[in-house]
Amino acid sequence: MFRLIIFGCFALLVFLKFRSELRRPESHGFYMFFAFEVLLVLGYLNIQLSGIFNGLRILSVILLVCSGLMAFSGFYGLKRYGCSEKDWEDTTRLIQQGIFRWIRHPLYASLMLLALGLLLNHLSSGAVLAFGVAFVFLFLASRIEEKENMEKFGDDYRIYQRKSKRYLPFLI
Repeated sequence: MFRLIIFGCFALLVFLKFRSELRRPESHGFYMFFAFEVLLVLGYLNIQLSGIFNGLRILSVILLVCSGLMAFSGFYGLKRYGCSEKDWEDTTRLIQQGIFRWIRHPLYASLMLLALGLLLNHLSSGAVLAFGVAFVFLFLASRIEEKENMEKFGDDYRIYQRKSKRYLPFLI
């Protein structure tokens, strides 16, 4: 019961954060709302702190730690180099330093690693479905954000796209 209350509180917070975006399906925030809600479902289904530590559970912990490090690095880069006017996400400068030197979307990649880490913590059919849905929404959000960045930064962003990967350095 306590887990359900915590889940409900976080789901409400996500709704409050993204409620204005729900009227704008052309924005990346629209898809982020659904991605966060599905990530909450995945966390609710798969947070298992007790039990046997097998290979998948160890890999899960490694992915969750990597997700946290990637998120920290991405937030640091946004704050340090982004010159945002209002929101931390509303940068006025195209960031190409720090983790952004190698990947354009460290925060999306972090959330994808989080989803995979949660999935591997305790495999179930519901968790696999939630992982797939979260991954699709994160992918769509990143694609729309790429279009928004093209409009905002123009040719500089096109050049940056050629020099960097989307989610993982040297891979994709």
